[in-house]
Amino acid sequence: MNQKTPLETTFGSISPAEFFYRNRQMAGFGNSSQAVYSTIRELVENSLDSCEDAERYPDVHIRISCEESDILSVRVADNGTGVPAEYVPEAFGKILFGSKYHERQRRGTFGLGVTMAVLYGQITANSPVLIHTRSRNTSGTEYTLFIDVESNEPLIEATNLQEREYEGTTITLRIQGDLKRVQERIVEYLRLTAVSTPHSKISLDIDGSETIEFGRWSNEIPPLVLSSKPHPRAADLELLRRFMQRVGNKRLQDFLIDSFQKVGVKTSTRFLRFISFDPNQETNTLTRDDLSRISEALRKYDDFESPDPRSLSPIGKSPIIDGLNSTFNVSNIHYSIRPPSEWQGNPFIVEGAIVLSDDFARSEIPTLYRFANRVPLLYDSSEDVMTKALKRINWKRYTIGASSPAALFVHLCSTRIPYKAAGKQSIGTISEIENELLYLFKELGRRFNKGLRKEQRSVRESKKMREFARTFRNLVKFSADLADFEGIPKTSHLIQQLFEVASDE
Repeated sequence: MNQKTPLETTFGSISPAEFFYRNRQMAGFGNSSQAVYSTIRELVENSLDSCEDAERYPDVHIRISCEESDILSVRVADNGTGVPAEYVPEAFGKILFGSKYHERQRRGTFGLGVTMAVLYGQITANSPVLIHTRSRNTSGTEYTLFIDVESNEPLIEATNLQEREYEGTTITLRIQGDLKRVQERIVEYLRLTAVSTPHSKISLDIDGSETIEFGRWSNEIPPLVLSSKPHPRAADLELLRRFMQRVGNKRLQDFLIDSFQKVGVKTSTRFLRFISFDPNQETNTLTRDDLSRISEALRKYDDFESPDPRSLSPIGKSPIIDGLNSTFNVSNIHYSIRPPSEWQGNPFIVEGAIVLSDDFARSEIPTLYRFANRVPLLYDSSEDVMTKALKRINWKRYTIGASSPAALFVHLCSTRIPYKAAGKQSIGTISEIENELLYLFKELGRRFNKGLRKEQRSVRESKKMREFARTFRNLVKFSADLADFEGIPKTSHLIQQLFEVASDE
């Protein structure tokens, strides 16, 4: 009897580039129309972040050209900080490499987006990416490169010293894409980006025949956000272990003070007393069980201060109102912002504006526009925590219904946005964020209702003033006729005094 030979099991690993090559839909490159949108979005995000790092007004120029039936050339140029020449190959040719891994607000998250666009162009159009960049104290460098998918390393085709007039970066790549299906979505994305980043100026050129400009609606450049230490409530076991390996042997109390924000001598002393640890214990004597106890206690201890909000950059009342008034035909607008809060030690702020305008659909609930770290989110809205919170509010209570063409513009900024997928289109349900959104929506609803009542009262008073003015004019006219008085005295000052007295009462 023949015995079957058991199949040999082979184990191995794949690189990040190989993983996203096989699963590119996870990063927003699942089909030819979505890939065009994701490419534009990722390039624009990088440009805006770069300009804000330089604390200058962003000027971003986008050009999309149809070369063949389904092959597009995409070029995005900015006036940001530029990329130091020695980092260009890894920054554009290595998946999960970048400057995003800091405790501060950034549009990008994973060091993934631009390199995914490069990889997608390489796969679908067999084309390298062309990067022309100039950073401080340089004249400019131009790179042409591919990505080695198996090793997740850049393959440099050419490098040239190429002068550039000003600091910044220009990226040109060719991708397979369906521009007609996604063009309106790209325009909508850029229009909303000009609302959330109103100090920017963005131009879109399509095939050289149509140029659309967005912004600049505000002259207020947001302050540069600061990098910060992690908050102690963000310290899971893995983070704690890494920190201890990085800093070497220390007193436990000194380790806590040096590693986390808003932890001083008093706070660390109270915390260590709370978990019965000796402040003088050396960190290299701690066991894995000790680290687990410390980590769990850090995340549950209630007496830590709130996270430092200086690592965040909300849009702000004046800039968002300027952006909305410049983009939509606004008849009424109200703004509100919640105080800084945190989820799992990650600081966040929610802010928003409720707008009344005929540009929006009439519905039982306001139209929702979502933003995360100033980036408009246009896909997967039904899966988003903002949509979930929106539906929990009884908007009729705030006189918002089918007769009110209202919209909500809601912005979440955080050092870590809990996206549901690498494509960064919807935000997961975090109870702390959902609760803050509910408070924000209720406050905006109250302000909308109060403003609407004030406006209705003003309309009624104007109508009364007109009726009184007409009655007074008739009385004066008849009185003058009866008294054979030539001319009719003015009565406008009497009407004004009457309504001033009424308002005082």
